[in-house]
Amino acid sequence: MKALKYVIVAMVVLAFASCKKDQYYLYDDVARIQFGPENSRIYITSYNLADTLKPYTFFYEDASVTQDTVFFDIYAIGGVSKTDRTFTLEQEQVAGATNAISGTQYVAFNDPKATKNFVIKGGTVHTRVPIVLLRDASLKTSTPVLKFKAVADGNFQLGEINNLWRKIVFTDRLSQPAAWNASATQYYFGAYSVAKHQFMIDSTGEKWDQDFITSIMADYALLQYWTGTLKISLIDYNNSHPGNPLKAENGEMVVFP
Repeated sequence: MKALKYVIVAMVVLAFASCKKDQYYLYDDVARIQFGPENSRIYITSYNLADTLKPYTFFYEDASVTQDTVFFDIYAIGGVSKTDRTFTLEQEQVAGATNAISGTQYVAFNDPKATKNFVIKGGTVHTRVPIVLLRDASLKTSTPVLKFKAVADGNFQLGEINNLWRKIVFTDRLSQPAAWNASATQYYFGAYSVAKHQFMIDSTGEKWDQDFITSIMADYALLQYWTGTLKISLIDYNNSHPGNPLKAENGEMVVFP
């Protein structure tokens, strides 16, 4: 009996591990659709919800840039089709938030300019969904949220409930890049504030945008150089402004860890 018990436990563990690995191919009853991480990370559990929220700002772009695109990965489940299959997305309102305005702050999901890209090509189970953001003047004074979800249609039913939606928070003001995450906050840059971010830009001549922060986070020596530079620059600033040290918008002192 004891041997049988061990066999059953082993089988359960194996089955669970297999489900984890094949989470994007669990369903074979009908074709289904769901979001996921980028293709190279599809079987890395820690990345399952990595792209749930993406922040974006037009702040660094030239005034001539009137729109930009944020991409999300989406997957068909239940097998490969020989023909192209369209899928459907729609906006979901977020309670208590400033929700993005369809057709004004982003290209509507029922606009042909958007729907032409909502396609899983024949012979594939993956595509990158382009969400087109529009640089409306309202973004200078607001930070709307665009939450959207997959919707069942004639080609696809829905996949796993946790992977049916994605969200973008965007603006045309200086804002916290995604790379300034919890780890960067704790160990390198401290709590985010617009005042601190602007100081970092002004004192170093660098953008401190998503690309720049991502690049230095990948190089520890470079990261140490820039964090050291910021600390020295802050000391110099505060010494040059006796009685008026650099403060965040909430009135707290700006510090680097």
